[in-house]
Amino acid sequence: MSWLRSFTAADAGSTAATVVVFPPAGAGCLRLRASAAALPPGLELRGVQLPGREDRLADPPARGLSEVVACVAAALRDPAPGRPLVLLGVSLGAVVAYEVARALEAVGAAPRALVVAAARSPEHWAAFPAADPPPEELTALLHPAVRESGPASYAVTALRADLRLMAGYAVPAEPLADTALLSVSGSRDTVVTAAQMSGWRDRSRRYRGHRELDADHHAFLDPDVLAAALSGVAGTAGALAEVRG
Repeated sequence: MSWLRSFTAADAGSTAATVVVFPPAGAGCLRLRASAAALPPGLELRGVQLPGREDRLADPPARGLSEVVACVAAALRDPAPGRPLVLLGVSLGAVVAYEVARALEAVGAAPRALVVAAARSPEHWAAFPAADPPPEELTALLHPAVRESGPASYAVTALRADLRLMAGYAVPAEPLADTALLSVSGSRDTVVTAAQMSGWRDRSRRYRGHRELDADHHAFLDPDVLAAALSGVAGTAGALAEVRG
């Protein structure tokens, strides 16, 4: 099944930019349906859907980070001519988005910008163990609405599979060359602090700074917070100047 989902109708004549969202570990992207209407006009919103969740529940987990990156990068390699591509990754999804940006740069298809939200910078994952935390620890990391519902058990399974992708992660020696990078944290985030995001400044030669939003760790896929994070791209990195006319 495809690794991408589209939540807006793409019209090559009117779409100014394509935004691709990488959800946090254990999460799917289908909740982005509610976010499409909150975005500025002219944006095509797409989401990355890893196997083992939502409409890919029957698909086996990815075998490693390299498989995920290769599949998503291949799906994004040929954007519509002249249409900027912006990647937005939340939590672990930010590291996946960063690696996809690297893969796209390697084939001459660099995204216009990468937004990393509520995400520890890559060096924090370099010593990540391949151990399996007990279910109760993983459950505590879930969105509160999921934590207390029926889907919690399968969400824990997806979360565990996503965390395993990072075992043995090697931080790239070189930063992004052509992709502008903006980092965003939540002032009410108790999972990832702004200090833990500071290393992102070294991950792109076009680093465009850090912003803090009034949000907790689980809010970055909510319509208002997602729109606020993307407005930071338009104002700071210039990546969506076309949207503003």
